[in-house]
Order: sequence, then C-alpha cells, then structure tokens
Amino acid sequence: MNLKALRCCVEISRQGSFTKAAQSLHIAQPALSMAVTRLEEELGVMLFNRAGRQVHPTSEGARFLARVECALHELDTARQELRDLVDLHSGEVRLGVPPMFGLNYLPTLLSAFRQRYPGITMTVVEGSADDISKQLERREIDLALLESRRVTPAWESVMLGEDEMVLCMHTDHPLATRPHLEPEDLADVEMVLFDRSFLQRHLLDQFVADGGVRYRMAMQSNFVSLVVEAVRQRVGVATLLRSVQQSTPGVVGVPFKPSQQMSFRLCWRQGEYLSLAARRFTDFVRETE
Repeated sequence: MNLKALRCCVEISRQGSFTKAAQSLHIAQPALSMAVTRLEEELGVMLFNRAGRQVHPTSEGARFLARVECALHELDTARQELRDLVDLHSGEVRLGVPPMFGLNYLPTLLSAFRQRYPGITMTVVEGSADDISKQLERREIDLALLESRRVTPAWESVMLGEDEMVLCMHTDHPLATRPHLEPEDLADVEMVLFDRSFLQRHLLDQFVADGGVRYRMAMQSNFVSLVVEAVRQRVGVATLLRSVQQSTPGVVGVPFKPSQQMSFRLCWRQGEYLSLAARRFTDFVRETE
C-alpha cells in the first residue's frame, strides 16, 4: 500500500476536490488521480464518489480514510519524535554519581551541557561507588561517575576531574594546624566514618594499617551531609574531598602524607548501545577536559 497515495486520499477528503488536493500537495492532478485509482484497484473498493463537482468519500471510503488519517498522524508524530532525538530536541541521560564529587563539580558541568542541549533531560542518581557500579551493570543507568580505581576494564571511560582526600575537622581541633598528617597522628583519634561502600573508608583504613595504628570510631554513616555537619559539630574528624571542605565554612582540611589523590572518570558499558543523548554527553565531557 503506497503511503503517498494514502496521503493523497486524505487530502482529497479534506478538500472535497481533486484539483484543490493536487494544489495543496504540490503535485500534478493526473498523477494524483492515477495514485488514487491504483489504490482503489488494490483495495477492491471505490473510495470516492466522483459524481458532480464536489468529491465525497463513499461509505467504505469514509470509514477507511478515518483510520488512515489517524495512522498518518501517528506516523508523523513518530517521525517528529525521532527527528527531535536525532537533533537532540529531546532525550534522557541517566547518570549515577558519588555524593561528594557530584556536589561541587557536577552542577557546573550539567548547567553548561543544558545550555547547549536544552531539550535533554538529565536524571541523576546518587550513591556510593558500589551502588553506582551495580546500577551500571544492571543497565539501570547509562553512565556512571566513578573514582578511577573503581573503573573495570569492561567499561569505556573518559577523565572528568581530580580531587584530593583530606582529613577534615573543626578549626579548633588539635590537628587543625598540622601541615600534613602521617598514620601515627591518627592513633586514638575519634573519627566520623563513611561505611565500607565508600572508597574514602578503604583509603583511610589502608593508611592507618600501613602505620600500624588504630583510630576510634565516633560515628559511621553513608550520608555526606550528616558527616559534614558532624565535623562542624565537633563529633569527630572525617575524610572529605578538598572541594567539599573548601565550600564548608568552619572546617579545616589537612592533607595526608603521602597525599591521597583521587581522579574521577565518566564510565559506560563497552560495546553496548548508548543513546544519542548519552553519547552527546560523553562527547561534551571530552570537550571540557
């Protein structure tokens, strides 16, 4: 069944005239008449009553063309949606981020991306590295922002940024004036800890283990805002990113020795389909490196 012929018939029904329909569609009237005749022969019914100057659909034609008009509208809508996706007037990127790095770096990046692609919706979910990795594996998200040590060889990735893990405390804490901290400085120090799903916890535990010392646990949580506030309220000291510490009044960040550098990469599943919107986001990140 010829799509062009179907459009011709719908337009004839609207205009009530072969001549007006041909003018509206910008085709020659003989070509339009031929297309309709061939369609009628294919269907085995007359679609139009051609008697008189005004053309009207037959009863069979009216029922048929009512459905055809709806189908053509759906087809046009589907084409426009596809065009919008290709032109990025719409689309969605599902992104998983770790809580601390996402707090300070991501809003600026997303703002710049949205200025370029205002039709794309960003769905951002927060979680520990373990949670985000599992969501990426289960295809619940398109992209993941992870520390480089958490990126598996089965994923493609691009560098997004770097930061430093520092020990954070209230300004009047005894360690606040130290230029740096070595493992023995943390012996019996009261800590506000992230749970073991956070890379910061593993780095801290390895740091003190290398020095053969132990800290004291004052509190444990996986809520970044709670840990930050606990530091402000002198509950204990905590490992935070330098970028978070610098944006938190009343909190000092002292570096470790050796320093604990962290780098973050945008990751996605290698060799699998990535939506056009998500591909545009990865390209945008590469541009802004």
